[in-house]
Amino acid sequence: TKSVFMGSSIINMPSTENVGKQNLDFRFNHRFGNAKGTTENFFGLDGGANTQLSLDYGFTEKLSVGFARTSQFKTYELRGKYGIFSQDEKFPFSISFYGVIGQETSKQVVSTNLYFQPPTTSIPALDSYIKSKADEYELSDIDKRSYMASALFSRKFNDTFSLQISPMFVHRNFVKTELADNRVGMDLAGRVKISKRIDFTFETILTPKRDYVGDDYNSLDKNSYGDTQNLTSEEINKSYSKSTDLLYVYFRNVVYDKPVPYSYIPFSFGIDMETGGHVFQFFITNSRTIAQTQLLRGADFDYRNRDWTIGFNIHRYFSFEEDVTKE
Repeated sequence: TKSVFMGSSIINMPSTENVGKQNLDFRFNHRFGNAKGTTENFFGLDGGANTQLSLDYGFTEKLSVGFARTSQFKTYELRGKYGIFSQDEKFPFSISFYGVIGQETSKQVVSTNLYFQPPTTSIPALDSYIKSKADEYELSDIDKRSYMASALFSRKFNDTFSLQISPMFVHRNFVKTELADNRVGMDLAGRVKISKRIDFTFETILTPKRDYVGDDYNSLDKNSYGDTQNLTSEEINKSYSKSTDLLYVYFRNVVYDKPVPYSYIPFSFGIDMETGGHVFQFFITNSRTIAQTQLLRGADFDYRNRDWTIGFNIHRYFSFEEDVTKE
């Protein structure tokens, strides 16, 4: 079965389509800023962009290896895809395996949340500097390395509709507090063929838990409406022991509690257009993330708040296969 999808990628994740032996896929991906302001920031085009340049080369009909550089966190990725099965009359699915190693190179500093005061020098400015440095940790290159593996399952149901399901696993060497190093998720994508050269595509990425917005979970968890702060279990046990205190504790920790904000579920939809050796993909999305080792962290914008952004991918395919003509 040919053309389960129009190109070797959908919107964020790769498709089961292969680059092809001795073929090169040069890709330019772009995500603009928040388009909520529309005319004020020209649909997000004035708000800066996250961009990626990538190359994927097909060593065989089934195996391709690629390299990508993304501006967000100055991320470099090495990736590979291997086609295991192709859909035909005997086998109902196309199956590929995909793996990525990502390396973020931008400087990243996190708070260590120290609970002790460093010894004083009796010089306020110096004490403040020592405290700020003691409370910071600069991530190493190993800390900023991530790995992603995915199995791609696609099926072309008819000439109009195709669907792909891709279970994903990501390991990050360093994560913020209250987050796990390992995370699983699933990419769900599909296409509806409109004409010979135009497809409608959609994609969403589902995961049980995304990253929270902020640096320190404990500080975020104590946020509340107004000036009221949540009571810790230690504060409750030490100060509130009578049954009449229960109502007060309930209001402090439940009624006035403000939940920790998390990133949103990514969802994208748009149009693919094929013109010879090019595939143009234009779409609406709520996620500015392009690096695939970062996809399970969640989306930036909330559709319910009318936050969204414009994105596009441009594929240019080159063939290096030699034409052999027998005399």
